[in-house]
Amino acid sequence: MDIHTLHVEHVVFLALYTLLTVANSWLYKGMKGVNWFCGYSLLVFLGALAVAVRGHVSAPVSILCATLFVSLGYTSLFLCLRDFFGRHTRAVYLQAFLFLLMVCFMVEYGALHPDTSRRLIAYSFILLCQQLQITLLLFRSRSPPINIPAISMAVMVMALAITNLIRMIGVIFHGAPRNYLDAGSFFANVLVVNSCLQGGIMIAYVWMTAAMLRGKLEAQAATDSLTGALNRRGIEVAAEQRILACRKDHQPLSAMVIDLDDFKRVNDTYGHHCGDATLIAVAACLQRGIRPRDLLARIGGDEFAVLLPNTPHAEAVEITERLRASVAGTEIIYGQIRTRVTASFGLAQLQLSDETWEQLFLNCDKLLYEEKQSDQHHDLTRRIPTHNLGIVPQ
Repeated sequence: MDIHTLHVEHVVFLALYTLLTVANSWLYKGMKGVNWFCGYSLLVFLGALAVAVRGHVSAPVSILCATLFVSLGYTSLFLCLRDFFGRHTRAVYLQAFLFLLMVCFMVEYGALHPDTSRRLIAYSFILLCQQLQITLLLFRSRSPPINIPAISMAVMVMALAITNLIRMIGVIFHGAPRNYLDAGSFFANVLVVNSCLQGGIMIAYVWMTAAMLRGKLEAQAATDSLTGALNRRGIEVAAEQRILACRKDHQPLSAMVIDLDDFKRVNDTYGHHCGDATLIAVAACLQRGIRPRDLLARIGGDEFAVLLPNTPHAEAVEITERLRASVAGTEIIYGQIRTRVTASFGLAQLQLSDETWEQLFLNCDKLLYEEKQSDQHHDLTRRIPTHNLGIVPQ
C-alpha cells in the first residue's frame, strides 16, 4: 500500500479519535485540561489531513500546515497534562521554543529551500524533544488513582519519541526521496506505528479522565462534607488497611475516640450553625495536632476518631493529652459568639491478632464512656467548664 493511501486511512482514524475526545470532553466538563486535549487531537488530525490533500494544494502549504499543526498539537498535549495534574511548570516555555524552532526549519526546508531529508530530520528531532518532555511530565505527575493509565500514556508517548528517533536515524544514513509521497516501506511503517500510538494516547487519556473522576468520587464518598475529615466508612476502610500493614510489619497500632462534652448545650443555646462552626474548629484543631501518617475521622454528630499507626500505647497517651489540651484551649468564633469546649477521650491499642477495627473502635468507645461517667479529668486544661460559653458584648 502506498504512503498516500496510508495517510488517508490515518486521517480517518484520527477523525474518529477526535470525535471520541470531543465526546469525552462533554462527559467530563470542568475537568482541567480536557479542552487542551481536544485541541491536541484536532491539530494532529489537521496535520494528517494536510499531508493527505497534497497534490490538491501546493507542496509548501501542505508541508507547513502538516508539520506545524502536529508540533502545535503536542504543545497542546503538554498544556493539557500540565493543567490536568495541576503542575505550574515553566517547561511550557521550552515547548513554545521548540514550536518556534519548528516554524523556522519548516519555512527554510519546506518553502524557501526545499530539502526533504533535512526537513524530516529537523521535524523528527523537534517532535522527539517535545514527546520526551511530555513523557517526563507524565512520570513526574503520577498519583494513585491514575497511576496505570498515566504510565500507559507515558509509554505511548515514549514509543512515539523512539519512532521519531528511528526515522531521524534512517534519514541521516539512507536519505529520503525528493517527494515524500514517493517514500518506500520504511516511512510507511513509521506512519502505521504513529497512527497506532496516537490512538493509544487518546484511549489512555479517556482512561485517565475516567480514573480521575472515579478517584474523586471515592474520596467524596469517604469524606465528611462538614469538616473535611474522613467519615465513618472512610475510616473503616483505611483502618483495616493500616491494621493489616501494622501486623505485617509487627508494629503497634493505637486508636482513640473523642466526644465533645455537653455539645448539646452549644446547639440549644446558640443554634446549629454555631454547633457546625464548633465541629469545624475542633476537627481543624485535631488535624493540626496529629502526625501526617495519622488519620482523623468524624464518626457522627460530635464524635471523632483518630487512628495512630505504628504507635505504642505510651506515645499514644502523650498524643491524647496534647490533643485534650489543644481542644480545651481552642476558641471557637462564630460571629459575635465566642465559645470553648472540652472533650473526653477513649484510647485503646490493638491487641489480638484477629482483632478488627470494629472491635478496636468498641474498646475505645467503652473507655470513652467510662471516662465520661467517672468525670475524672487528669489535666487542668480540661477543667474549663462547657457552660463558659458567652457572647462578646456589642
